[in-house]
Formats: sequence, structure tokens, C-alpha cells
Amino acid sequence: MSKLEFLTTSNIRPKKLLEYIMDFEYYPNYFPAQITDVKIIKKENDEIFTEEKIRFSTLVKNIIEQKSVHKLLSETELMTEIIDGPAKGSIVNIFCNDMESGSDVKITVELKLSLKALFLKPLIGKFYQKYLTSLIFKITKRIESS
Repeated sequence: MSKLEFLTTSNIRPKKLLEYIMDFEYYPNYFPAQITDVKIIKKENDEIFTEEKIRFSTLVKNIIEQKSVHKLLSETELMTEIIDGPAKGSIVNIFCNDMESGSDVKITVELKLSLKALFLKPLIGKFYQKYLTSLIFKITKRIESS
């Protein structure tokens, strides 16, 4: 298991930022080359179950299919657990802390990969860092332009 941590900021307040982060079906619009599809399978209380298709471009093009459960732990914290796929058991936490000018966003990832996917570990680690920090930036731009 690898533990990754990223920090970024947004001028959007935490509650509104998390509302947009939880718009999972919009993600292919942010990253059309990497995220080919996101479907909400079911919603239950504060949990949303999704199915995602993610494309990794290496020497060989790899499409990874996975299922995740997203749990809103508070107005400022979201936890995502990958429940099926090569990264099954991985957990992503997004904490949005209120600041005067918006949000400090801390993202932690506990990355677990199947034996079959271990060779993709460096690529997946870089993907998470680039993807998650870019996601916050793109959401901020989306909110500002609406």
C-alpha cells in the first residue's frame, strides 16, 4: 500500500466545492481522454455507488473498470473507497477546509493495487496527483463561469 497526499486551494467555499466534486457523471467532461464513462449505480443515504472506466495511455492502452462508493462524511469531507477493480480497497479522502478566500483542499490516497496492476503503480500514482488537483482547478473554473 502506498500513501499519497496532495494539497491545493480553491476560491470556492467548501460546501459548494463538495457539491460539484460529487457530480461524478460530469467527470468525463473534465477529462475526456482519461475518464471515458462514469455511471451512478445507486444512491443510498449519504452514499453514492459509481462505475468508472479510466484510460491509461502507456505503451499499451489500458482501460480500467472499477466500482466505487462515495461517502459524504460531513459538509467538508468526502471519502471514496474503490470496491471493485485493480485498485480495490484503495481509499481517497478529500477534506475542504474553510478559509477567508475559499478552501484549502487536502487529498489523501491510500493506494492498494492487485498483483496484476502493480506494474502500473508509478503511472497510477502520477495519475491520482494530476487528476485530483486538476479536478479541483477545473471545478473552480466551472463554478466561476456559471
